[in-house]
Amino acid sequence: MALIKAKAFIFDIDQTLLNTLKRFYVVFNRNLEKIGLRPLEYKDFVKKYSQDILDDVVAPPGSRGREARLHRFWLSFLKEFRSFRTSEDHLIPGVKRVLEKIYRQGIPIAVNTNCIAPVSQVREELEEFGIGEYISVISTGSEARDELADGHHFSKKTIVKKAIAKLKIPAKDCVVVGDYFNDIKAGKALGTKTIAVLTGLTGREYALRLKPDTVIDSLAHLFDVIEIKKWRG
Repeated sequence: MALIKAKAFIFDIDQTLLNTLKRFYVVFNRNLEKIGLRPLEYKDFVKKYSQDILDDVVAPPGSRGREARLHRFWLSFLKEFRSFRTSEDHLIPGVKRVLEKIYRQGIPIAVNTNCIAPVSQVREELEEFGIGEYISVISTGSEARDELADGHHFSKKTIVKKAIAKLKIPAKDCVVVGDYFNDIKAGKALGTKTIAVLTGLTGREYALRLKPDTVIDSLAHLFDVIEIKKWRG
């Protein structure tokens, strides 16, 4: 397989750089309780998360007003998520080494999140985990409120587009890396290269259905599939 040429990277944060699965569980259950539903046990949450069927917990398929209920639920979730921490939040193994290597070679790094949070809040969190110094660009759901509110709550097209604009590097020279459909879908729509990582628990079969340029087990394997090229604009 030919190596993917990269002049800039746009990384998803959660389950790509940071393992925040337990945080996801806590915030998900808090929002279930807000709408009068019983919280999930952790093992049930993990099973449904890995199958990408958490929507069915919030609103059963075929139920009246399902899409509107899901939309309200996930927007509430996205507004809360970055304000939480758990003792189990941690960097995914190999992430810091990979980011440092990219940074040392003068390649710009962006991160993005659907969470509706200020860039400054995300920056603070990245600093807490010891990777803030490597990140030159941050794009969040706060910069795409109209798309999230009026479109799909997990859409990342505007968020990734803003990251590309901040990087000031053509989309074709950027690589979007993430664990979920929205990262790969946004990258492909905008003309970037795309890499799916399997640290989000949804599995290789799920990732392959998204048709990224390649799939890796985790960010620790990034340099097995990419070739770095310095941007000279």
